[in-house]
Amino acid sequence: MLKLPEKFKNDVINRYGKQGQIWLNHSHKIIEKYTQKFELENVQLVEPLGVNIVMFATSSKWGEVVIKIGSPSSKQEIKIIQQYSEYYAPKCHYSNLEDNIMILEKICPGYSLDNLENSEERIKVFCNLSNHLLIPINNTETLLTFDQIFIKDFEFAKENYPLFKDILWMINIAKNLYDKMKKMNLPKYILHDDLHHKNILKSEHDWKAIDPHGIIGEKIIETAQFLRAELKHTNLEKNKIDKLISLMSKYYKEDKKLILETLYFYTIRKIIWQTRIKADSKTISYLITVCKNLLEMLDLK
Repeated sequence: MLKLPEKFKNDVINRYGKQGQIWLNHSHKIIEKYTQKFELENVQLVEPLGVNIVMFATSSKWGEVVIKIGSPSSKQEIKIIQQYSEYYAPKCHYSNLEDNIMILEKICPGYSLDNLENSEERIKVFCNLSNHLLIPINNTETLLTFDQIFIKDFEFAKENYPLFKDILWMINIAKNLYDKMKKMNLPKYILHDDLHHKNILKSEHDWKAIDPHGIIGEKIIETAQFLRAELKHTNLEKNKIDKLISLMSKYYKEDKKLILETLYFYTIRKIIWQTRIKADSKTISYLITVCKNLLEMLDLK
């Protein structure tokens, strides 16, 4: 029987509480059920784990596969991955919503976008992939919206004032910038919402996206998670960040200032979330520094 890492189990319980503990207890039965059902061999965990259980295995039916058992909050991923073209995402061989499991094509060679050394080339790949992954919404969609998530995080910050008293002014600026964007009434889509470098993998023929979160929001929001990852290549130097935003504006065909504002309020949301799940102080301090630099670039310090 596979042994789940203690850190992973603690992270799940910190995030989901009792619901997370129940899911962890049941996960071993799900692994055993599908290992037998599809006669899977060489099953091994893909570490480090995030909030889902991910495994590699060999199937006599499909060859090399990835098995993913979603955490309590990730049932939407199955619905999203089934709407993606197999050219831009891994093929889903099998899925079951009740057990929240997917058996996916294993992308080969499978190295991530980090392997491209040129920033402009990374941005080009992101922009091409992101545009092909946008899914039009209809009146039957039951996914969360970015608006719902952002407002929930903002309310959490207000209700837990002592945790955020030193940066509440920054949070209020983020709320104002977000409200300004909402008033623009931009078209909304189903977004991947986690399209950073590690979730963009090289296949034999092109790049593919994995691990969609699936939320409804404005297209420009998709840039923020990617840019947060891209910032590590800038050492947070303002001229390098400016060049980065300019390149994103050029290839994504969105307003440069709006991209910068979106990156700011998205990062503030991440600060609130990281505080909520009791992330380490170093991570939170770095994100605060990012936001202060962005405010200077926006002339809002």
